[in-house]
Amino acid sequence: MVSLKEILASNARISESLPPGLVAVFAGATTGIGEATLKAFVQYAVEPKIYLLARTPASAERVVAECTKINPRANFIILKADLSSMRQTDRACKEITSKESAINLLSWSAGEIIIDRRITPEGLNEFFAAAYYGRILTIQNLLPLIQVASKTSPLARILNVAGGTKEGNIDTSDISGFRTPFHRLRGHFTSLITLALEKFAEQAPTVSFIHDYPGAVPSPLFDDVQGLLGMFLRTMSFIVITFLRSLVIIDPKESGERHVYLLTSGRYPPKEGGAVGLPLNDKDQVVKGSDVKVGSGTYSVGWNGEGPNLKAAKILERMRQDGTQELVWRHTIELIEKAKATTVDNVV
Repeated sequence: MVSLKEILASNARISESLPPGLVAVFAGATTGIGEATLKAFVQYAVEPKIYLLARTPASAERVVAECTKINPRANFIILKADLSSMRQTDRACKEITSKESAINLLSWSAGEIIIDRRITPEGLNEFFAAAYYGRILTIQNLLPLIQVASKTSPLARILNVAGGTKEGNIDTSDISGFRTPFHRLRGHFTSLITLALEKFAEQAPTVSFIHDYPGAVPSPLFDDVQGLLGMFLRTMSFIVITFLRSLVIIDPKESGERHVYLLTSGRYPPKEGGAVGLPLNDKDQVVKGSDVKVGSGTYSVGWNGEGPNLKAAKILERMRQDGTQELVWRHTIELIEKAKATTVDNVV
């Protein structure tokens, strides 16, 4: 486990060891973990340029105002986009790529728990739309500029906050998750993300890809869960936060620091190249990737920054070997392209 003391010491080196003017894209940074990560990042980065993808500009403006107090020299660009819409996500990415020649960081924590499998106007499972398909489309669109940064900068990295180390079996007859039981959905969804990141890493071996499980962090994750299940989940969340905080709850500020560490530490280097992040000290060791090979470029880690989960790693290896990875990759790209071709946007 990486201690908070070690994390703070590493993060404190960002201003001296990483160049000024880092370009970062944050999706899902107007509440919860994403907001905490953004605020921690601007505390350390020198003159960063940050694109903030947000469905509600008012929420983004509040966060930007608070971040500007932390770092008055940070530059923010708010882009309005419902990330459950592939058309809107695509447009936001194109606006970024039209303005930038290189991107150092993509941090994605957007998405919320939606149990009733609502369908978006583009025909996607609404939960998967923002949490999975929008995530993959954003990486696909921005990866070329992140690759550029990997050749000219010490930092080129993509962080995905979801369920790292919690990978499970994928139901290949229901990849979009319309029928998969709730108790199996996390493993299914988590494996989709990790396997997709591995495919991206094959295309871009000079970029680091991290999929992490943030732990129990107070956030509005269950706010949109409706009915009795939503009431139950919010009640359980309240009980845990109120009575078990000291045992299991990770403070949002600590979570933000831990995610900045994931974004910058040299423990998570790409498979190739020099964009390794902050140089390691003598005690630090490079982490094993999702394929259980040291420094393989795609990392599935828990809230403590360590991974992979060996049981989950065996499941992932089986899915690489039996063709599941290729199957879900083709499915993902096909559905994204189909959604982009629709003529009706989601309402923002």
